[in-house]
Amino acid sequence: MYSLLAHSQCKAVEAQIRSFGQTPSQLLIEPHPPRSSAMQVYLLLQSPLMFTEQAQQDVIMVLKFPSNSPVTHVAANTQPGLATPAVITVTANRLFAVNKWHSLPASNTGMHRRQITDLLDQSIQVHSQCFVITSDNRYILVCGFWDKSFRVYSTDSGKLMQVVFGHWDVVTCLARSESYIGGNCYILSGSRDATLLLWYWNGKTNIIGDNPRGDFATPRAVLTGHDYEITCAAICAELGLVISGSKEGPCLIHSMNGDLLRTLEGPERLQGPESCLKPKLIQASREGHCVIYYENGLFCVFSVNGRLQATMETDDKIRAIQLSRDGQYLLTGGDNGVVMVWQVWDLKRLFAYPGCDAGIRSMALSYDQRCIMTGMASGSIVVFYNDFNRWHHEYQTSPSVGKDIFTFSSVSRSVKTPPFWTALQQLVALLNESAAGSLTLEKGVDGTLVVRIESG
Repeated sequence: MYSLLAHSQCKAVEAQIRSFGQTPSQLLIEPHPPRSSAMQVYLLLQSPLMFTEQAQQDVIMVLKFPSNSPVTHVAANTQPGLATPAVITVTANRLFAVNKWHSLPASNTGMHRRQITDLLDQSIQVHSQCFVITSDNRYILVCGFWDKSFRVYSTDSGKLMQVVFGHWDVVTCLARSESYIGGNCYILSGSRDATLLLWYWNGKTNIIGDNPRGDFATPRAVLTGHDYEITCAAICAELGLVISGSKEGPCLIHSMNGDLLRTLEGPERLQGPESCLKPKLIQASREGHCVIYYENGLFCVFSVNGRLQATMETDDKIRAIQLSRDGQYLLTGGDNGVVMVWQVWDLKRLFAYPGCDAGIRSMALSYDQRCIMTGMASGSIVVFYNDFNRWHHEYQTSPSVGKDIFTFSSVSRSVKTPPFWTALQQLVALLNESAAGSLTLEKGVDGTLVVRIESG
């Protein structure tokens, strides 16, 4: 009886394995993340000029990941129309996390972590431009592999989706253009073979190239002109331009067809060994500004025509830069752990956020430009509140009713004379007759002139 029962159970188990498969001895290599443990980031502000006191705090939140590895890449695709708006972070040990973004403060967010187990070339130093995230947050592109390829992984499962070959040496950097309707975009890859390849990402098939199977992908253009390893690159599809920099050479501007247009050279006073060579970071805007950070601590702003517009030197070793959507403001962060806001056209410093206890390795802006997400060398994420309107001339706070709007502290001797004072009062009276409000002119004891405005 016992042997008959054991035989029937054995047959049942075999039938179950044939139908449903065999359960492995270990399902996961890491513990399941606890519920609601992810980055709880949300759209803080709905109106550009209406804030709460809490939202105006410089630091919104700090999130520490279990891994202490530096966060070398942050991508914030938080458009409301996306199926899964998220902030994706990648660490130096290739552990990436998808942090879902919700618009309501009460909404719970979920996160999952995956690790890219494929090994990179030993000589590669992992940095922000080793990774690219697609605009729908579904795929991550990684370069630096020993076989001279870059690869496409699914952010949901971590599964390898495509391996792209084309370079003759290790791929050192990647860049993505702005996306079109349907998720189509251009991918730019730079290599130690001193060339750049321009690829087309198909948002419908989610692969590089036009072949649905992803086999034998071919680049749209080959960009040459560099003599050394490509270290950084940027692509602006709206302008049809590619800006790239090499390890020992200057930056070049190519068309998306592969034509070399011009070389970006520094001012005459900087010519020589400390000139505009050895670029590290590049950002380009659709308004035609190209911001380049060089290894010697020099910032340069060029126009797309190659004209140098502004220069600035910094003592901080900058690791991440980010342009605002309108191209008017520049965010920088480096080893000092301070996020700085600069005006692009003249590189004037506008604001400095509170310093962090670790260096900044990566940076991203939310879609509404209200949150600055920085990846730290300590393995944490710091989110800052941001409002570019505070420095925009059209949104400067207007003077309050009854307050001084003009004060002239240095007045010539003729102004203090009674005839001149009488003439000014007559002018104010004429202005009051044609205006809804009222203007008053006051003369201080020290000879200063103060103009006041009041509502009518």
